[in-house]
Amino acid sequence: MQRTTSAVVFALLLGTAVAAQDATVTTRTEVKSDNGKVVTMTGCVEIGGGTSYVFTNITSEREKNDKPVSPAGGSYALTAREGLDLSRYINQKVELTGVVIPAATKSDGDDKIELKETTKVDVDNGPDRKSSTGTTVKVARGPESRFLVASVKTLAPGCQQ
Repeated sequence: MQRTTSAVVFALLLGTAVAAQDATVTTRTEVKSDNGKVVTMTGCVEIGGGTSYVFTNITSEREKNDKPVSPAGGSYALTAREGLDLSRYINQKVELTGVVIPAATKSDGDDKIELKETTKVDVDNGPDRKSSTGTTVKVARGPESRFLVASVKTLAPGCQQ
């Protein structure tokens, strides 16, 4: 009986120690494009009509190498990568990273975009974990520039008009 009680107490202590571990999760998204420009922009996601979304009130824009550029102004029609739901970000100030897909000309074909997302979990007092996923997307270029959204970061719960 004493052995059983000791085993149960040890199991409870072990369970507490495992549950008390803290973890830090970081996700990094890499984006490459054939014809488009990889940028990070700050602005607002709004409904663009029907089930489409637009990015407005663009206040900052920087290229892949963190070089700031003047915001293009105006707005962009948004296309979300597979698995990304933009409806969660309507009327929020956000930072979007993705690709500006220029309007098509007569000789243009589809734009090939490569996305790689790496997630790392740093566990205190335990083994770290890392996983990566990669996707290649072909996007048809249309009559107007669009923005393919690879990642979203919420900056504020509302947009200032």
